[in-house]
Amino acid sequence: MHLNSKEFIESFRKQEKEVFAQIVEEYSDRLYNLIYKMVLNRDDAKDILQNSFLKAYNAAPAFKGESSLYTYIAAIALNEARERFRKEKRHLFLDLDIIDSERQIPDVNEERERESVKKRVNNALSKLPETFREVLVMKDVDGLSLKEISEITKITEGGVKARLHRARMLFKRMLDD
Repeated sequence: MHLNSKEFIESFRKQEKEVFAQIVEEYSDRLYNLIYKMVLNRDDAKDILQNSFLKAYNAAPAFKGESSLYTYIAAIALNEARERFRKEKRHLFLDLDIIDSERQIPDVNEERERESVKKRVNNALSKLPETFREVLVMKDVDGLSLKEISEITKITEGGVKARLHRARMLFKRMLDD
């Protein structure tokens, strides 16, 4: 049974454990990576992932099927991450190592330059408003489509486009300062 088929969705709504186990198996890694890119803390990412699946399971009967299951659970995860950091009054920001983790730079001067760029990027990202940072990370790092981001954030695609444009402009301005 396909994850977004009508039968699968109906089984999900009925909270069938085998179906939910399949969802967890299918989406855990992808969701964990998305959450980790937002919070940059493995323990927090694991907690948020677990809470997101639990909330998705508990809310399954209310799932309307207007979006894919992944998008539905990703929206829950994003809200969980937002809530966690509001409570802790911490800021989410991105580490360039996530983007460039496989690249090894043996030259010391290049490594210093890379560290300097990394600090500037982290500083700029940490100053971006949360709503801008979220769409920037989802689009430019995670590679989600505008439609997926729209479904996750519950704003129109046009709103996502505008927010992404403003985020990129503000981010660029912060880097140039």
